[in-house]
Amino acid sequence: MTDLPYLTVIVPCWNEGRFVDAFLDSVKAQSYPADRMEILFVDGLSNDGTRTIVREHALREPNLRLLDNPGHSKPAALNRGISEARGDVIIRLDVHAEYESNYLLKCVHGLLSNPQADNVGGIRRSLPRDDTALGRAIAVSATDTFGAGGARYRTGVGGPQWVDTVFGGCYRRSVFDRVGLFDEHLARAQDREFNQRLRASGGKVLLLPDITSTYYARSDFREYCSWTFEEGYWPFRASRAVGRWIGSFRNVVPVGFVASLTVGALAAPRSRAARWATAGALGLYGAAALTSAGRLAWRHRDPALLVTLPIVFATTHVVYGVGSIWGVLDPAARRG
Repeated sequence: MTDLPYLTVIVPCWNEGRFVDAFLDSVKAQSYPADRMEILFVDGLSNDGTRTIVREHALREPNLRLLDNPGHSKPAALNRGISEARGDVIIRLDVHAEYESNYLLKCVHGLLSNPQADNVGGIRRSLPRDDTALGRAIAVSATDTFGAGGARYRTGVGGPQWVDTVFGGCYRRSVFDRVGLFDEHLARAQDREFNQRLRASGGKVLLLPDITSTYYARSDFREYCSWTFEEGYWPFRASRAVGRWIGSFRNVVPVGFVASLTVGALAAPRSRAARWATAGALGLYGAAALTSAGRLAWRHRDPALLVTLPIVFATTHVVYGVGSIWGVLDPAARRG
């Protein structure tokens, strides 16, 4: 396998002491030749023991380097990693995920065997960080079309497919010379914005279903709500910041859901039609949520999902929609 390109693995990180040891073990267990790769751990000055763990691994692994990223901005971490990278191929990994031992090899082979592709990724399965009824519901909802929209890297595809974005991403190094780096104004959605620029330049993003990773979804309800709000907020804030729409139809649906319910609730005291329309919309939504919950509870053989999934669905769609509306209205969204 000496003909494999030199690979740079970039890992943005901040305060990941709970996950980083197992993550680094999984990266070191990859079948990609160790002498054909480097691991750049770009850390936002963690204070929870993460840096100590990484340094201990680095003492045993000469191809692992710890780089500083003051401010723990993800796009800044990615750009720092790219500037330090020696690889002809660059891949981003997330600490909150586990990767099959041939993950890196499959990504690189997928990139090399598809000359039209500039970025390759796979399917992201989801498991709960904590094995509770709520944690399982959050993880399951993240892979279902009703809960998470139509993002193919979450819901899966039957074969290779050109898409708008992928989880992580395996890039040709030349892409960054042609398209530029990640936008450091965007604390979130920077990968979505970059991939849009990539596609606008004639590049393509390829999803390969035989490449899989497992992501550990948030299980704490308050943490999940905060994360969901940010997920809804950033496509709209980022679009305003860069002066063009970087989202897709699936990002707009929760906005319409929340806006229609809000208008209906405000008009209901004065309008019978508004009351009926709002009640009908809630009834249809409830029926769809219960149907999806029943289908997923049966598939996963988990009766608790019948109760927890409708709650997670409603929370996801409402909080996401509220975050999106704030992304439209927030005066801080304009680029400075």
